[in-house]
Amino acid sequence: MRCCAGTTLVKTPGGNPVSMLTGVKGEVRMPGGNPQVVVVLPDGQQISASLYERRRAPDGWQYRIGMITWGPGPGGRQEPMEHSVWLDADHVRPLEGGDYSAVPTRPAAPAGRARQAWTVQNLPHRPGYPGARLVHVIGCQPGGAPIDLDQALDALHQPRTVPCRECNAASSLPSTG
Repeated sequence: MRCCAGTTLVKTPGGNPVSMLTGVKGEVRMPGGNPQVVVVLPDGQQISASLYERRRAPDGWQYRIGMITWGPGPGGRQEPMEHSVWLDADHVRPLEGGDYSAVPTRPAAPAGRARQAWTVQNLPHRPGYPGARLVHVIGCQPGGAPIDLDQALDALHQPRTVPCRECNAASSLPSTG
């Protein structure tokens, strides 16, 4: 059974897939028509997610997935929103019969050249939320102009500017203490 876009499958203890947002059993279509994978959470739960791209890391493959979770909406209400994150291969499982041939694949970065550029993303002000800025490892957010190490460190010294957690930009920068 197909359900509305923006829902996520959760495997119950009995192994039955149940849509997290609607309670409808069966197949769930994620936004964008991307191939689906199963994400294994730290407590063993399995959740369906969209697979956007993969990359070779020094210690194996990583996959950028998107899954629907709850987030802040207008007026402080919770609403479904996509959370995108890079995961190591041991947390991502293919679906039987899935076609992953069209998933973009990034090659491994040359030795000694990984994470040498960053970008800054400006997050606009919304009612109740001040504007902010995120520093990303280049490639995490498409379309950003590359900046060098000094510019990235200068940006992080500005108010309401933090390193992105999804690309783990903090690990690619010296301590900003």
